[in-house]
Amino acid sequence: MIGAVPDVDLPFRTASGDRVTLRKAVDLDLEPLVDMRSDPVGRRHLGGPVPAERVRELLTTRSIDWSTAGAGQFVVADAGTDEMLGMVVLERRPPHRPGHVVDGGNELELSYALRRAHWGKGLAREAAELLLREAAAHLPDQPVVVVTQVANSPALALAERLGFAHAGTFVEFDAEQWIGSAPLSTWAD
Repeated sequence: MIGAVPDVDLPFRTASGDRVTLRKAVDLDLEPLVDMRSDPVGRRHLGGPVPAERVRELLTTRSIDWSTAGAGQFVVADAGTDEMLGMVVLERRPPHRPGHVVDGGNELELSYALRRAHWGKGLAREAAELLLREAAAHLPDQPVVVVTQVANSPALALAERLGFAHAGTFVEFDAEQWIGSAPLSTWAD
């Protein structure tokens, strides 16, 4: 449990798809993680870039494992080369944050980010569907939400392709946010 929000109880550490593998972070992911978190274009809708040296220091001080320590946090890696492409996360949306579809919050929240070199290839969709399918096999049916800035049209389009239906908007981090929702059973086999 992280704070007052229960952790997502996923009993797997890896999952394999056709083109991507979900796995925990390893030492070779350090520079790709730095690249992803310090990229001004990739982070324009995520609070802006973090200076590369700050990311590197944080990940080396806490260890690379820290970036995927939560049960629902995974590196998205190329299934053939194991190169880190991005990250996908399924965790609980804390009740103190705005944007919920159930009273009291704690819904499952999906988030995803890829390194810019891997955008536009359907890899984020494949990774998100893989994580949601695996989660649906292990968790009871419940709402899953995606939250993204209204201005982030590629992320909105991906959320809709994944099957998330518009559930509202709200302001957080000085920007209008879009929330979409779908039942976890959407991805059950």
